[in-house]
Order: sequence, then C-alpha cells, then structure tokens
Amino acid sequence: MAAPRRHYLDNSPGQLHVWQWQGDQSALPPIVCLPPVPYGGRFFDSFAQAYEGPVWSADLPGYGFSDALGDAPTVSGYTDAMTPLLNAPGQPVWLAGFHSGALVAMEMANHYPEQVSGLVLVDVPVFSGPDMADLRASLTKPPAYLEQEDPLNGLFKAMVADRLDKVAYPRALDLFFDFVGAGEARNAGYHAASNFEAEPAATQVAQPTLVIATHSSLRDGTLQVAEWLTQATLVERDDITMPAFELGADPIAKLTRDFVS
Repeated sequence: MAAPRRHYLDNSPGQLHVWQWQGDQSALPPIVCLPPVPYGGRFFDSFAQAYEGPVWSADLPGYGFSDALGDAPTVSGYTDAMTPLLNAPGQPVWLAGFHSGALVAMEMANHYPEQVSGLVLVDVPVFSGPDMADLRASLTKPPAYLEQEDPLNGLFKAMVADRLDKVAYPRALDLFFDFVGAGEARNAGYHAASNFEAEPAATQVAQPTLVIATHSSLRDGTLQVAEWLTQATLVERDDITMPAFELGADPIAKLTRDFVS
C-alpha cells in the first residue's frame, strides 16, 4: 500500500489535519478512525495497512497539526471538531476508535446516525463513578518535563529502544514523536475521557458494534461497555497485548473486515 496522503479540512477550531489511506481493496467499506490521546491520525497506520481498504483519520485537536479546541477538551468538543471526517469518503462510514477515541466514536454515532453504518471499539475507558475521582484528577496533570531528570531519554527508552523486538524502529519513532509532540499539553486531552459518562452514550448507540477487548488495563471497562451497547458483538482477545494497534494490527484488521463486510 502507498504511503498515506495528508491534507486539511476546516472544522470548528480552525483546521483538521487529515491522514488518508486509499488501500488496494477499494470495495471494502470506508473506515474513519478516531485516535487516542495524545496521538495523531498516523496512530492507525499499521491497522490501515492491514485492513487494505479506504481509511481516514486525523490528528486530534491540539495534537499533531490540528488546531486546538478553544476550551478544555471534551468528548463533545472532539466530536464536533472531527465531524468533517464523516463527509470525506462521500458515503456512510464505519467508525473505529481506540481508548479515548472509542468514546468519540460512540458520541459521533449518536449525533450523526445516518452517516455512520456501525462501530469498531477497541479497549474502551470508563472513568465515571466516585471510585475513579483520584484517577481522573491525575490523568490531566502536565508532564512537567523541566522537573524531571532527562525525561525524554527515559520516554525514548520505554517507547522506542525497549520495543524494538515488537515495533520496527521507524514506526516506534513516529509514535514517540506524536506522544511528546504536544509538549506540556500532552495530557490535556485526557480531560475529555475522564469526564465523560460512557453509559448514557453507549445505551443510545443503535448501530451494530464490534467490541474488541484485548489484554489491557481497560478490559473491565470494555466488557462493561459491551453490556451497555444494544447491538454489540464482543470479541475477547487475550493474545493481543500492548501496543495493541501494532502487535494486534493484523487480527484487529481481520476482525474488522469480517464484521463490516
């Protein structure tokens, strides 16, 4: 497959930086991917290559080359900002979301049901409830790089050097740069996921939804969301470990092709 094309779409904050994979299997349904904080649209490159059909994604507002939201990030704000992606393929799309992107996918499906054929949700976070208060407060703290001793080398070791047996160096490097690219605003987007009530959104989703639970810390929340969804097909894959969309790109893409076709 050729390298993804990049362009911009106008949205509510200003501009949305878009990634597009045409794929060799143009008959497959188009998929719009919603990335997790703090990554951009190229987070889904390995998945798009494995899916082989038309795929669109974009840098979340405030990350990569997309303009930031004017207020504190919310799932609703991300949904409004990413909505231009729905019009890009020129036909109804399937939405795929990972982590915080899964919440945006549900919200988008509820707001634009005629443009969304269905969803693929992988590892869905559920941070609601009083028992999650401390976690919610910690998620959005800036990384405070100046207060750390050699912080970027530590991140580079963890995200690149220590993963070379799992992720090819060029790909690991791209993900590392995306992770640190927002600087001190790196964790700001977690405000969206940590203040989102997943149950009301999930119970309103009317489209068929493939829910994939991998071997991750989000497993319990993912299983709970699958129960809330009215048309969920749950697939548990303990063999897919972190980083899920790298090590699990092929099986996730196959599960997706089988479900959307």
